[in-house]
Amino acid sequence: MNTAIRRIIGCACLLFAILLLPHAFARASNTTAPASAPAAQGTVKPCAAPLHVSGKEEAIAQAVFEAINQSRKENSVAVLQWCNALANSARQHDQAMQKVNVLAHQLPGEPDLGVRENQQGITWSEAAENIGYVGEMNAQGALLLHQLMMAEKPPDDGHRQNILDANLTIVGVDILLDNTHGLLWLTEDFARE
Repeated sequence: MNTAIRRIIGCACLLFAILLLPHAFARASNTTAPASAPAAQGTVKPCAAPLHVSGKEEAIAQAVFEAINQSRKENSVAVLQWCNALANSARQHDQAMQKVNVLAHQLPGEPDLGVRENQQGITWSEAAENIGYVGEMNAQGALLLHQLMMAEKPPDDGHRQNILDANLTIVGVDILLDNTHGLLWLTEDFARE
């Protein structure tokens, strides 16, 4: 591949990286019970009822969840268990970002990730979040975001690190199809209880 093409690809990846922001928290666990082993892919953690989302949004979120676990398997990392409470946290954050049309881990007046997860009943010892948006409002657009996250290279690979973090055991993925702005919003909230 010649140098000019590499530069173009590098610039495109940098542009996409600006639109994708990873975020991670860690703190000492405030519970004495050990974290349980991750369940098989597709198992639903009965930690909350899901928020109302469209069937299309739910199908896209499940496709991203499956892609996350496929990437973990390919890297010899245990699969994550789905958690409705984390999907609720992610949904509320997508709605907040869509309302002001701003991609950020914490918007003015909004609690930070750890507090948002606590509000959904998650007592976490580690928490992380990936967010992004794309103009392609379908599964291909959401999976493109996942592919871009997995293609990140150190030291700018925070999304990839969150996806492959072996300490994280549960995840909730939300997709919000925003017809007002013509965007697909993606939030992935991860935790270890």
